[in-house]
Amino acid sequence: MASVVITGSTKGVGRGLANEFARLGHNVVISSRSEDDIVKATKEMNKKSEGTVIGQVCDISDKRQIEALWELAKSEFGQVDYWINNAGYASGQNPVHKVPESLINTMINTNSIGTLFCSQVAINGFRAQGSGNLYNMLGGSFDGKFLTPGMGVYSSTKASINILTKYLITENKKTGITIGSISPGVLVTENWLNEQKRLTSEEWANIRPMVSIICDHVETATPWIVEEILKNKKSGKRIAWMPPYRLAWRFMQAKILGRKRDIFTRYGL
Repeated sequence: MASVVITGSTKGVGRGLANEFARLGHNVVISSRSEDDIVKATKEMNKKSEGTVIGQVCDISDKRQIEALWELAKSEFGQVDYWINNAGYASGQNPVHKVPESLINTMINTNSIGTLFCSQVAINGFRAQGSGNLYNMLGGSFDGKFLTPGMGVYSSTKASINILTKYLITENKKTGITIGSISPGVLVTENWLNEQKRLTSEEWANIRPMVSIICDHVETATPWIVEEILKNKKSGKRIAWMPPYRLAWRFMQAKILGRKRDIFTRYGL
């Protein structure tokens, strides 16, 4: 079985990916900036996992902490087979000129700088091993094709990750390293819910029909994403849960066939 490191993995999409890898019997190293979250998550996951789950505090804006995360995985499991750069922060309630300075720093330090540092550590480790698989997490409007209101700073960080991934693919040909990216779609995470709860009742009522079409639960998407990761052997692949054709089919079901989706009742929305 493989050993997998997933950053930012005590909650949300990262936790969903970690759950699925561990369920399949793989050994997983999770991380978070909170020791309490790590203790809680590892305890819960090891109760129902075929693989072993361990964790360590890691602020990915600090490269030394990332290197320590790599060393933990290597010392416990012998090597690192998969490294998934999932840790990130999203906020999308303001146009760029109104985003607070502290929030800009958080998103850039976590999403752009953190992913860059993690990629350096993983690539150097994989080169020393002679093999490995690195995946970077993309996000909304990373390619600039569809601009989401209020997401300018966040989307710019994800665009930087997209370009970074392309460079890593080019620079690591014939090294035994597979490099790809993940587009998880719009999944209902704790952070996503917190963002929506900042909306007024009227604002939420206006967007609810659309997000009901495009959103999914984490546990719906992550098993498929993990399956695609495990079977991929080619650099450059983008694993996309909600490609344009699937999104178009969702809208057709809603608008033409009248099939309504409402996944938010369980969250009290």
